Amino acid sequence: MIAGKTWREIRGMGFAYALILELMLIPAVLLWPNLRRGGSAIVSMMPAEFLKKMASEVMGPNDATAYRAYMAVQMFFKGVNIMAIAAAVLLGTGLIARERENQTLEFLLARPVSRSRILWSKFWVTALIVVIPIFLTSWTALPLSRVPSVDQSLPFWPVTLCCVHASAFALAMLALTTLVSVLARAQVVTAFWIGAFVVMQVAIYFVQEIRVVSLFRLSDFEIYGPIMAENVAPAGFLLGTTSWLLVAAAAAYLAADRAFRRIGL
Repeated sequence: MIAGKTWREIRGMGFAYALILELMLIPAVLLWPNLRRGGSAIVSMMPAEFLKKMASEVMGPNDATAYRAYMAVQMFFKGVNIMAIAAAVLLGTGLIARERENQTLEFLLARPVSRSRILWSKFWVTALIVVIPIFLTSWTALPLSRVPSVDQSLPFWPVTLCCVHASAFALAMLALTTLVSVLARAQVVTAFWIGAFVVMQVAIYFVQEIRVVSLFRLSDFEIYGPIMAENVAPAGFLLGTTSWLLVAAAAAYLAADRAFRRIGL
């Protein structure tokens, strides 16, 4: 019942999020031939060294390799870091704080189920709504890339591996937001602290000298580019960075669960 109620509350936002991801992807694919003709001029326009490197990969001499790099940027570096993280934060913000703010938390806790089960029932539905569109929209890039005006191909397994990593990053952000939602007294408080954290991490990411400490280094082109180019071993990668993101997500969720079991109304 709790999972069903959560689904009904956020399904509209979930569909809108998936639609926006797809609407960001379609023109990106179809505009590839025009961008490709831009050549080195695009590289020279990049303000930072790491952005120049990324643009150089996209504008490389080999069409197939350059297109894979381009889609790594469009689907994951841009799509996930903008829309998936926004969805994780916006949906996670009200997970518990909204119940407290609307004075429905007391009725929720009066149900003959444990607090841990209540939190899990709300979390897994939200997690699926955040994660599933990443896979579905990314997979649509495979047939889209084959339209005559683009005439490129994307490999299924590298794209899927990127989706797995992107989902792990989004889940870590959702779990962190859930923890703050449990501790905060109102949605606006949750939104403020998570928003401030994300803005700070983005700001650090774009400063060359200190960007190494930004969490967004775990979801940037240097992660997705080599996967799309098939330059990394899938098993080794999943057991490395991706697994650590999942560990972080689990730790944040367990902290949220412990806090939810201990707090009063």
